[in-house]
Amino acid sequence: MSKDGTLVTGGSGLVGAYTVRMLLEKGERPVLFDVAVNERLLGAIGVDLESISVVRGDILDLPGLITAIRDHGIGRIIHFAAFLGEEVQRRPYSGVRLNLMGTVNVLEAARLEEIPRVVFPSSSTVYLGSLGEGGPKKIDETIPLSPLSVYAATKAGSEFLGRTYAQRFGFEFIVVRFAALYGPSPAGLKATREQAIQAMVRSAIKGEAASIKWPYGPSELLYGKDAAKGTVLACLKDKFKDNIFHIGSGEMATGEQIVAALTKHFPKAKITLLKGERPMPYPEERIPNDQSRAREQLGYQPDYLLEKALGDYAETLRKIESI
Repeated sequence: MSKDGTLVTGGSGLVGAYTVRMLLEKGERPVLFDVAVNERLLGAIGVDLESISVVRGDILDLPGLITAIRDHGIGRIIHFAAFLGEEVQRRPYSGVRLNLMGTVNVLEAARLEEIPRVVFPSSSTVYLGSLGEGGPKKIDETIPLSPLSVYAATKAGSEFLGRTYAQRFGFEFIVVRFAALYGPSPAGLKATREQAIQAMVRSAIKGEAASIKWPYGPSELLYGKDAAKGTVLACLKDKFKDNIFHIGSGEMATGEQIVAALTKHFPKAKITLLKGERPMPYPEERIPNDQSRAREQLGYQPDYLLEKALGDYAETLRKIESI
């Protein structure tokens, strides 16, 4: 069997699902690998499960992962499967086990099956400890890693593991670091920010008044479709100089700005923001990522700035939740 398939671990999560769709649109052959398949999200974004191969598997099961690679002729891996930030803070042992050992299993599978490229979606949280007074005024890919949470430490650790595996065993390990993600998904483990934005969108659609806790200062938000776009470009691009890329929107947004953008789609929306407790130990003052490397080497440009993204978000959430 020709090795032209792309294995997408965590392929029915928010960014994974959009990645599967974009690979299909480009004529590629994605293979969705996930412990549970989120059919509502996949259906809402237009992925016909009959048109793709689906493997229900656990990323901690290395023999199962290798079997999927062999059975489906895999030539590239995109590794999304992980516990997300606040869940890792609540359950650090389980989070470290899944995030680090899951990455090790992907790297071992790439080594044993001679996979030439692994794409690893990381997070802007890996360097947040380098910000603050006296810190850098520009955030590019050279910023020192300084994780402030257990989740960020698992992402930073995975980056180091991938880099050393790739150097030792001769495959490409490409890192795409995402800004603060958001987007429509029925997943129950969404972070506080994502839950709050989804509550805003849901209340606007229904025309119901809502009081929503928002504990954040201005953040660079990244819509799920743009995160998938950056990932797919990193997966399919033939050659590039570097192997770490920042993927974001370049647009800082406050909670009030999110509400204002949403009100342009739903003028009757009645959303009140309340000051909530900060769920993660990250600095409140931030600056946007420098994305010149991703623009120049991958051809990445965000398509979904805040207002456009919220319109798409609402349309997709209507389909997911039948509202």
